[in-house]
Amino acid sequence: MAGEALKELVYVATSSEYAEVGGSHNQKGIEFQRHWGLMRMFELAEAGQADFLMLFEAIQDIAVLDSATSPKAIAVYQVKKKDRKEWTWGELTGLHAPSAKAKPLDVVKRSPIGKLYETVSAFSTLTSSGRFLSNAGCDVPLASGQNAAAHASVPLSALADAQRKVLTSGLILSDAGSGSGPDLSRIFFERTDLPVNTPGPHVVGVAHRFLAKRSPRHAGQAQSLVESLLTKIAPLGTRTEPCVDFDEVKARHGYSLAEFSAALGELEKIPDVIELLTVWVAKLASEGMDFLELTRMQVAAASIYQRQVMGTVSAAETALAYDCDAYLLAAEPSAKLLPFFYEAYKALAPNHSDFRKAEILANFALRAIIKCAAQT
Repeated sequence: MAGEALKELVYVATSSEYAEVGGSHNQKGIEFQRHWGLMRMFELAEAGQADFLMLFEAIQDIAVLDSATSPKAIAVYQVKKKDRKEWTWGELTGLHAPSAKAKPLDVVKRSPIGKLYETVSAFSTLTSSGRFLSNAGCDVPLASGQNAAAHASVPLSALADAQRKVLTSGLILSDAGSGSGPDLSRIFFERTDLPVNTPGPHVVGVAHRFLAKRSPRHAGQAQSLVESLLTKIAPLGTRTEPCVDFDEVKARHGYSLAEFSAALGELEKIPDVIELLTVWVAKLASEGMDFLELTRMQVAAASIYQRQVMGTVSAAETALAYDCDAYLLAAEPSAKLLPFFYEAYKALAPNHSDFRKAEILANFALRAIIKCAAQT
């Protein structure tokens, strides 16, 4: 069974009839797709998925297998951004609205839904489903009287009778359905809340919430984790030559739960800056720093670190961090922290008058801790 499933998967992935027919993307579309794929990994891991293998640009835009070694099910995704308005029936299927002038039904084969259904139908050993996923809703009426755009996920079997009948007829005419007629319950319209223009901060937020539950000490490193994972995902699918076997498909296009877990494991080896800050605060307190000043510095540090996590650091903060690093590079090590901090403040304050003393001290503390951690 597993062997047949892998052969079937390789056949679909390497066939010009099915392989990556999700359509072209501009750079914004590519980034949207990658960020959504990474966000989906966090969702699967948080849901306790036993295993997964995510394939990029191999079968449609993204395909998710339930196992990296012995898959039994595959979910095929077309991941499409839309800058304005909702998706229309014509954009999705190429077909006419029931009340409009009829178009040739076989045009559905070249449409997003037609291509998606054709790929899903190519699997007989693997249990397959397809999802047209976008940041924009699909403006299509449902049998319930509601609209698909109001739902995060809805199967095409729930379409209003008129739309369902014309789509079924088109798929049959295009040979995309089986002899018993197409099974529309296997195809879904799905909407994601991932923003097109700023997907990065959104995914960092998802990662932060994930780490806050799984590894609270490292939640502050969500941004570095996301950036690292995106770097690993980016090359997947850039090679277009046919794969000869499943191992090649995995190597060129895939990212597994095991690799995702390994990245988390590497993260957990990195010292937590905020935890180390509490040690430094205790040392500063023992050397006589005023309690109120210490408290203000800690509050400022937490705020700064949160902005770093969410990727919302200002240009002024970046400049201050740069000057902190330059000062640390030239400064002589000191056995006592308090005079070291106050000397740094005197050097940094004239060029950063927009910052309060607590903010400058907090920035300096964080940069100093990061530098020390990097040397261990």
